[in-house]
Amino acid sequence: MTEQPTAYAAQPEPTSTYAEWGDRAIAYLWDVLYMWPTWIAFIGSTVALVAGLIANDNDGDSGVALIIAGGLGLLVATVWSVIRFVRNSMLRQGRTGQTWGKAKVGIWVVSAQTGSVPGVGSCVGRYFLHWLINQAFYLDYLWPLWDPQKQTLTDKILTTVVIKPQSKPQR
Repeated sequence: MTEQPTAYAAQPEPTSTYAEWGDRAIAYLWDVLYMWPTWIAFIGSTVALVAGLIANDNDGDSGVALIIAGGLGLLVATVWSVIRFVRNSMLRQGRTGQTWGKAKVGIWVVSAQTGSVPGVGSCVGRYFLHWLINQAFYLDYLWPLWDPQKQTLTDKILTTVVIKPQSKPQR
């Protein structure tokens, strides 16, 4: 008697799993840390500006140099902050699937349909959609806690998932 083939073949081992909420939260905290140099520049510039305003109120023109330095410092810190944020959250993530924080944790954002990195345009949309949805009770941050694919609402709309792969995703 010959053995009949089964109706289903053995499934291969998965090459990745959905990233847990904790992994995503830790990656976010790493991304916050990535922005700290710009925040230090903001704080230093603000201190100089306030000191200049106080000195200027007390004895006239002595605070003008601090006011100018603080104002220019705030301008430079703002431009630097925007550049650093866009390079990390939109350009880097769009091209590699990882922000600095996601790279530290070992998770990627990929297209749910193709498994490839999402692209810069998708990451720009991802940021603004995530911001918009989180205006209502941080719902986008919490959604992965009960979603079977651990997706945020933004992920669902843009058809992306965040994964923790055993090998690098396609580019």
